[in-house]
Amino acid sequence: MKTTVEDKLDRIADIWNYFIWDYKYCSNKIKFNEDVKTNYFGDILGYFKDTLDIVFTNTKHSNYTDKFSFTISFLQAIYIQQDFVQEMLEIFKTGIDKGALKKDPTYYINRDLRNELVGHPIRKFKDNLISSTLFSYQANEDEIQYLRYHKDNDFKFESKTYKILEIQERHRHFLEKYFDVILLKLKLILEEYLSELDKLENVINKHDFKTVLKLVELYFEAIFKSDFVYDKFSLSKIYDRRNEHIRYQNFINKFYNDLQTAIVDKRNSVKDIFERKVIDKTSLDSLSLPPIEIVFASSYDTSEIEKQQKVTYHYEIGKIATKRNLQDFEFFGGMLKSKCESNDLVLSELEHMEHNITDEIEYYTSLRLICAELKEE
Repeated sequence: MKTTVEDKLDRIADIWNYFIWDYKYCSNKIKFNEDVKTNYFGDILGYFKDTLDIVFTNTKHSNYTDKFSFTISFLQAIYIQQDFVQEMLEIFKTGIDKGALKKDPTYYINRDLRNELVGHPIRKFKDNLISSTLFSYQANEDEIQYLRYHKDNDFKFESKTYKILEIQERHRHFLEKYFDVILLKLKLILEEYLSELDKLENVINKHDFKTVLKLVELYFEAIFKSDFVYDKFSLSKIYDRRNEHIRYQNFINKFYNDLQTAIVDKRNSVKDIFERKVIDKTSLDSLSLPPIEIVFASSYDTSEIEKQQKVTYHYEIGKIATKRNLQDFEFFGGMLKSKCESNDLVLSELEHMEHNITDEIEYYTSLRLICAELKEE
């Protein structure tokens, strides 16, 4: 029962993580205030995940105490999720407030049940009794039953019974209905956002670098955090020096390639979010791994494999990319030199890096040229 609910929640989370959080254009379309900029929304998603199993469980209870505990947690979890949905509707500026929810039977029937049975089992107003309730010992396994005395009925005894499955189905309809409202709003935001990326791609094709940087700053700023010296100031400085040495033009080319690849990835991720099939994750628990066959190689086979292995440089490059003190550079840079002793370009750029170890632009433009030369991108 929870499969479609969880799927819609996952789609909202993906849009939040990969678009709202990363791009101001998207976050400006919602209520992205200082509270929301904390992990506030992440807490909502996490709490939602934690309570889904409570709401949509079909566990049987062996005694009254277990059933009593389940009923309390079950109704309270629904109540909490209703509050979270209300908060999400406000965050995403859907125009639906609590007043509108109170008119929706998928909301108020379950909420009134929780309030009467859990929130206010004894309800008073100005010392005047309004109602009192008590759990029934006679409830069937698939029901919630309680005894009720209310002033509207002259405090005459009433027995109220609700089917648990009906409560769950009502809540599922509630969640899916308003998650769909949120997803529709987010889809409109992303469609507008993709149209802005069209403009950026047109400028990229014209190779107007200064304008590219301006549009990236407006619509695709996460790229600035994706690699070393990808900030606007450094990129402008490197671009202005592109004719001085191949290392600078290579770096600009890499930025163009990374930018175009990232835009394509964003387009594909939007398509995936809205077009991917719903996966029943509960079915994955029953899958078993195929048997693993272990084959022992002889010493002769091992030596042959070692001869055929291609020389790689990613270990040394990874180390000199992150360890920028002279001692570490001499050690790991020396390892790379020993592998590339016949490659003049690599040796020259390693020397340039060593002489400019505190200058990020010089250091990383040389490193990227080395990566391009060794095909270790």
